[in-house]
Formats: sequence, C-alpha cells, structure tokens
Amino acid sequence: MESKQELRKKVKEALLSIPFRKEKENRIQNALQEIIVASRPENSIPNIIAYFADRYEIPPFSEDFINGKKIRCYYPKIVGTKLVFLKPDRIQTGAFGIFEPIGEEEIAPDQADWILVPALGWNSEGARLGRGKGFYDRTLAKIPKSKLIGLTFESLFPCEFAVEAHDIRVGTLISEKKNHCFPKKSGENSVP
Repeated sequence: MESKQELRKKVKEALLSIPFRKEKENRIQNALQEIIVASRPENSIPNIIAYFADRYEIPPFSEDFINGKKIRCYYPKIVGTKLVFLKPDRIQTGAFGIFEPIGEEEIAPDQADWILVPALGWNSEGARLGRGKGFYDRTLAKIPKSKLIGLTFESLFPCEFAVEAHDIRVGTLISEKKNHCFPKKSGENSVP
C-alpha cells in the first residue's frame, strides 16, 4: 500500500484531470443540497460548517444556494493547532495560502447541523485522506460521524490507504453518481 504522502501526490494529479469536472461538481452540489433541504424542519435555516474549496477540492455549494439564504455557513480558520468556525463578514488569505473567514460569529462543531469535510480522497470505510497537518482530525475527533459529510468523484473512490487511529471518518460521502453511507447499511455499499 502506498504511503499517504505518495498517495496525496497521485490523487492531486488525478483531481486536476477529472473529465467533465464542472458537470460532476454540479451533480455533487445538487445531491448535497437535496440532503440539507430534506433534513431541515420547515422554515428553519440549518447551520452548516463548510469550506472554501481550492483547486483540489469540490466546492460544496453553488452561489445561488448560499445567496438564497437557505443555509447559514461557517468556515474554518486555523487557530493554533485546531480550527475555529466563523460566519464570514469578509474573507482573506490565511495560513497555508487558503481562504479564511474574518468575523465575530463563531459556532462550535457540536452545534452545527452538518459539517462538510474537505479531503483529497476517502477510503472504502469513509476515512479521510487530508493534507497531512491534522487540523480537521484534531478539531472533529469527538463529533459523531453522522454529522460529517464528504464529497468525492466516483472515479477516485475508494482511495485506499493505511488508516491511522486519528483519521476521522464521515457518515456520508457524496459523489456525482451516488451517496455512500458509513457504516454500510444491511450489507449495502451505498444508496442511490
């Protein structure tokens, strides 16, 4: 089995050459939005922890969905060795050259309705292949995986690697073709 470092490099190259990427991202965004809308009580606005996608990540939402006030989004900011999640008043480039929110309103991960977790890849059990710094692993270690959602391209799933004890797992993984659920339900690999 490849090391995480080798696999990260390989997956990054594959992510940049996904055919029809924008169309697939749109299908993933639509599936995610359906889950969020279906899960909320009528007339409520869910609190979502999202992320600002870079070129290797799938953007979780279309601008129309966010601007339509259907959700309240919070985004990660690196503070020390962990993440805090802020509702942005504005955005700036932060640590490691990624966008980070500037704002006062903060949400604790256990208070969010859903947490969207960025990753380079996911293994067959929903474990995350991150960038290797451990911010999400440390910050979300005690959050039930049923609240955690990952996004991937079906052609890159699963991305097998040696899982370490600290690697977080998601409860749902959404691709452009189907929603994968963890743990598997009644022997099924996924649900359409």
